[in-house]
Amino acid sequence: MTSHRRFQTYVKTIKASLAVCAMLMTGGCWDEVNLQDVSYISAVGIDYVDDKFVVYAQMISFGVLAKQDAAPPPGSPIWVGKHEGDTNLAAIFNLMDSSQYKLSLDHLKSVVIHERAFGQIEQIIDSVNRLSSTRFNSLVFGTKTDINSLFTMDMLFNKTPLTTPLYAPHIENDQNSYVEPMTLQTLVRGAYEPALTVALPSLSMVSNDWENNKKKLNFLTIGGTFLFNEKQPIGYLSKEKSKGLTWTNAAFKRSLVPIRIDDKKGSVVVDSSNTKIKVKGANGQPQFELKVNVTGHLLEASTDFTDQELISEVEQNVKKQLEDTYLRGVAMHADLYGLGHEIYRYHNKWWKRLEREGWKPGSEDVSIEVKCKLTKESEIRSKSELHTST
Repeated sequence: MTSHRRFQTYVKTIKASLAVCAMLMTGGCWDEVNLQDVSYISAVGIDYVDDKFVVYAQMISFGVLAKQDAAPPPGSPIWVGKHEGDTNLAAIFNLMDSSQYKLSLDHLKSVVIHERAFGQIEQIIDSVNRLSSTRFNSLVFGTKTDINSLFTMDMLFNKTPLTTPLYAPHIENDQNSYVEPMTLQTLVRGAYEPALTVALPSLSMVSNDWENNKKKLNFLTIGGTFLFNEKQPIGYLSKEKSKGLTWTNAAFKRSLVPIRIDDKKGSVVVDSSNTKIKVKGANGQPQFELKVNVTGHLLEASTDFTDQELISEVEQNVKKQLEDTYLRGVAMHADLYGLGHEIYRYHNKWWKRLEREGWKPGSEDVSIEVKCKLTKESEIRSKSELHTST
């Protein structure tokens, strides 16, 4: 019995010694990183000039990221680096040589691709995917504007750039919807999906709307959209020429419809928009019904409007925008409303035959119907009622 107890004590001693050794060997922060030694890239811009990739990196000062009671520090909170290389990643690694700090992509939030680099879109997607530090929930944009100009934009009150469309496009979309903000994941999924046209938001500059001390300010905005089909660029549409995309936007929040009947003027705010597509066959060729249901309320009026006048004007305006945008897409061989993709998903054998025949949606292949419903009736008051209540 005594020897057995001694053996148990011996085993416990060995286990304790091994545990202590393990603690001594694995203790400590061997992979500790000092924040003062690291520079975090928040946005990357990619251009392609003279058979070279040109990469821009934007970094933001931590001083404007945290909540502060004091005034923001003087000077611009933005730093921009630029370098070129034979490949996208080579350009990024070349930029590291002059960074003075360790460059990290662990907090990459946005990727901007210049239209000159669209021909290299597959290589760009592949290179970003190979970086373990990047995430596919990063936002992605196209642009026609010089990327350095985009990355050195102005901010109201010298606040954080994280409230600009480069990092928070949902702010602009929530106030006045256009196209849905896109992530790298959405771009990759759509780029490889047959019969689907991808609408990549385009960043541009607005230079005439705001000023400070008589100095014009350069602000970012979503000025249009680049169109892709199966990884191939199709073309570009400005916001003014593609207003119909507003009503088929899955992330639609709000849009304003101007009302004008003779000398009477007003505005209706549309709060929701829902789209349905129905496919029919006619002599083997598909016909589509695009139905859009919108709801809204009267925002302002110069004189009395009847509900029917408002409803009719909203339906006509929205329908015209949808038709104009669709026809522009047809001229570019772009299926802006995903009509062909509807056949691909729900009538695949039919789609395969149409694909072999080289079918594309035509100008006469879709009928558009818009239905409007007015809500918040208490706000739709006549001019006489407003005078009475004041």
